[in-house]
Amino acid sequence: MTAQLRIILIFMIIITGMLVIRQIKRKNLALKYTISWLFLLFVILIVSIFPGILGWLSGLMGIELPINMVFFLGFIFTLIIMYRLTEAVSKMSSEITELTQKVALLDKEIKEQNKK
Repeated sequence: MTAQLRIILIFMIIITGMLVIRQIKRKNLALKYTISWLFLLFVILIVSIFPGILGWLSGLMGIELPINMVFFLGFIFTLIIMYRLTEAVSKMSSEITELTQKVALLDKEIKEQNKK
């Protein structure tokens, strides 16, 4: 990795991290959903500062080329994000169903009271 690419990556990571933190402070993003993104930024920052880590880690795992390690880690990260989003959607779906039932019961009570 060239020094110029490392500097660009570090600059982009800092800007992206600042944007994510700003969105958290403005309450546009929930912290529990952005922790994995912040972790990814931290990992990319470490790899940008110490590019030999990627080669060492890929050798440790038996992966021949460091670029294959990057794709593997990207795939794993994507699976983690997909799981977390599926978990959040499932929870929200249950909450929507429960709220819909409560609104229907309240609506029924209001209609019964208006008839009396």
